[in-house]
Parts: sequence; structure tokens; C-alpha cells
Amino acid sequence: MPILLVFVLIAACLPVEWPLPPFAPEREAAFALTGGAVALVLALPFALRTWVIRTLRIDPARRYEVARVYNWWRRALFFINIGTVVASVLAFGWGWLVWRETLIFWNKSAQTAPFAELMVPLPYFVVLLGCWFIYYDAERALHRVLHLGDRPYWPRSAYLLHNLRQFALMVLLPIVLIVTQQTLGRYAPETSRTALYKIASLAVVPCVILFMPLVMKPLLGLRPMPAGPTRDRFEALAKRLDFRCADYLLWHTHGAAVNAFITGLLPRVRYVVFTDRILEDLPPDELDGVLGHEIGHAKHGHIWLYAIFLALSLSVLAALALYLDRCLGTATSEQMVRLRVWLEGFKTWVLLPPIALIAGYLFVVFGALSRRCERQADLYGCKTVSCANPVCTEHDEKTVYPPGGNCLCPTGIRTFARALDRVRELNGMEHETGDWRSLRRVLRSAWGWVRAWQHGPISRRSSYLLDVANGLVDEPRFQRRVFAFKCVLMASLVAALVALGEAVGWKDLFDAL
Repeated sequence: MPILLVFVLIAACLPVEWPLPPFAPEREAAFALTGGAVALVLALPFALRTWVIRTLRIDPARRYEVARVYNWWRRALFFINIGTVVASVLAFGWGWLVWRETLIFWNKSAQTAPFAELMVPLPYFVVLLGCWFIYYDAERALHRVLHLGDRPYWPRSAYLLHNLRQFALMVLLPIVLIVTQQTLGRYAPETSRTALYKIASLAVVPCVILFMPLVMKPLLGLRPMPAGPTRDRFEALAKRLDFRCADYLLWHTHGAAVNAFITGLLPRVRYVVFTDRILEDLPPDELDGVLGHEIGHAKHGHIWLYAIFLALSLSVLAALALYLDRCLGTATSEQMVRLRVWLEGFKTWVLLPPIALIAGYLFVVFGALSRRCERQADLYGCKTVSCANPVCTEHDEKTVYPPGGNCLCPTGIRTFARALDRVRELNGMEHETGDWRSLRRVLRSAWGWVRAWQHGPISRRSSYLLDVANGLVDEPRFQRRVFAFKCVLMASLVAALVALGEAVGWKDLFDAL
């Protein structure tokens, strides 16, 4: 869950007066408690790795059971790792130690060293790197019994580089941007207050979104898809759908990932990326549906929609924070005065609740928007492999697919639904079955929704498509409802921004941004 991790690390990098460790002497206690916590949490993945290797050596037939248990515990250890780092920063004194030991003198005053904020989540970086070293042995053992030697597994250095590239792109990049802004605020306060700097700060987010594909290629090690039948098929399909992009890229993961995605706002910097395993394990017609799904995101303008939504949402949240701060500052009632005094007692700790608020807002609101857009893209993927006959029963070599991807037939829907189910199986995700009345079933379903908060569980998505194929769901009605949802959401954000901007003043809001 990269977005949860991003917000946790952002909170750790804020200029907060972290508490002292509970025991004296403070410096030694912070080192001992944090180091002990890191060592203890690394013992858990090591135990998991040992169990996986030993079990597969004794009974290779249990490989699917072992893979399922391993994936479950690895996801659980993600939260344990985060909890350990939170405890180290808040309870064990690591945050306090970093802010104390990284002070330097600048302009006759003590200042935190440049980029010292990145030292606060250092325990997590250590845990993460240690887990990568440990998990490699378990995943190599699983790879050998699951693929039976038909695909060589990559060396440890390539495995570490693969994980480091993903972490740098999806997690570390936004953290570094925020820490850079805080460092400039400390060491160049006059520059950070100029209008040019503020305009440049606002332009960072759209520029990152616009040019992210150019950064993504070297960070993830993406290469152009080689010439051959698959690329020729993709180019012919894109021509039929009137879709343009800069290139089709191949992501070599040694079979570790089964995925495809589209990135880029403009055709000249837009790429469609496929992992090696999805190209190897999906048949051509299902691959056409997967490419159609990614093209559907572009055809429906989802990438632009996400960028505008994030820009509006962050502006509204900043205006709301400024408005509430003014309300507290000018409050005269006894209760509000007490609240203001109580908040002032926490000093810089008031920086943390807004981070939690933004994370919760994105989880709920952006999740609802993203899931609807994902279903729209699913339907476009179905249309990509659909013929003009709305009651067809199968396709063959003579089937003619109309240009534009505007038709929907039962065979095309079932083809893309099979692609979704195959991706789910290859990624080791369980199909949602069982009695809804059981507590275990309810908890598992809730966990599935949390994991797939952006896209929705794959089993639910494929079931929905089959309902469309069987005539149980009206696809045009769904499209109208999604369009209405987008319009209401965007209009609400614009109205909220205008109202808050008028209340706090546009100049002050611009300064706050």
C-alpha cells in the first residue's frame, strides 16, 4: 500500500517536537530501544523465510498453500514494520534523537541540517532493506517449485535493484520533494517567500505528473517492447481504436509481477507498460482486452481527471485548514478559547492531524472515484474485443471487430473477464467464495476491499462484467451514473474552493499553498 506508506513517512519527516525516550540516559536509550525494535521486527520475516524454505524442501506439493501463507504474512508484516517505526519515533525517542543530533549553526543560530528529516524514518529504511534481503531466499524457493525451472530466477542484486526502483518512484520521490521544500524554507526563507518560488512550488505537482513517464523509464528499467507478433498486434489494435502513445514498454521482472498500466497525460509522453509475465501467460485475445483496458483510461480521460481532482482537493484542504485556523484565532467564546489554548500546548504536533485527514480523504473519496473509473476501463476493455453482434456466442479468425471500440458483445465481455481472473490467479489472489454470514468471510472481504481500495477486488469486477454479459446490468445506465458522479464531485470541489477562497482571501490562500 504505497499511499499509506507515503503519508506515514511524510508525517515522520514533519518538523515535530518528538518526545524524549522513556528511560535515561536519553541518547543511549533511544539507540538501544530503536535498534532492539528493528532487530526484533527483522526476526519475524527471517522466521517466515525459514519456514517457507524448510516446508518446500520437505513437501514441495504444498507449494500453493505455502505461497498463500507467505503472501498473507508478508502483507501483515508490512503493517508490523510501520507500527515498529511509529513506536521508535514516538515512544523510543528516535525522532527526538535525530532532531537533537543533526543541529548545525547557520547564520548564528542552530538549524536542523539539510535533509535531516530523512533520518527520522531511517529505521523503516533499514527494516525494508533487511526484509528485501530475507524475502529473496523465500521467493526464490517458491519460484523454483511453482515454475519448475521453466523460468530462471534473477540474482539477489537484480532483485534488490527491482524493489529499490519501485520504492524510489512510488514512495521516495514525493518524500524527497517535501523535504526539499522544508530545507529551502529553513536555509533560504527569503527565497521561499517570493511569488516566483510559490508559483514554482505549485507547478511541481503538474510537472511531475506530466513528465513522470520520462522519469519512470530509467527508474524502473523499462525497455521498448521488441518487434514481433505481440507488438504488431498491439499497434494494429491501437490504430483500430484511434489511440496514440509514444511507445509500448516491457518491464522485465523475471516473472515476479503480472501487471499492465498506462502513464502520461499527452501522447508524446504516454507509455503503455506490460510486465514480462503477463505477456507470456495471457493468450492474444485476452492481451488485447488488457491493452483495451489501459486505452480505456486514456479514452475516458481518467489520467487528466485524477490530476485535476488531486489539484482541487489539495487546494480545498489547504483553504479549509487556513479557514479553521482563522476561526480559532478570532474566536471569543469560552469553549473556542479553551480549544485554542489546548492546541497551542501541542505546538508543532498540530501538523500531524492534517496528514491523517488528507490520507483518509483520499482513501474514501479518491477511492470511490478510482473504482468507478476502473470499471469504466474494464467495460472499454470488453468493447475492444467485442464484435457488432450483441448476441454472439463465440469468436473465430473470421470475426470482424468494428473500429472505435463502441460495440459490446457477450463473447468480448467473457474474454476480458477471463483475463481478469487469470491475472488474479497469477498474482496469487484468492477468489471470494464462501458464506457471507461467517465472520471470517466478512473480515476477508473487508481486507480485500482495503487492499484493492483503488481498483476494487478483481473477483467483484469480473462478476460485474458477467452480469453485464447476462443482461442483468444496464451498461449505458452505469455510464450515465459515473458521468453524473464525476460532474457532482468536480462541481463540489470547485464550489468549496471558491467559497473558502472568498472567505480567507485569495492572496492568503495562494501564500498558504
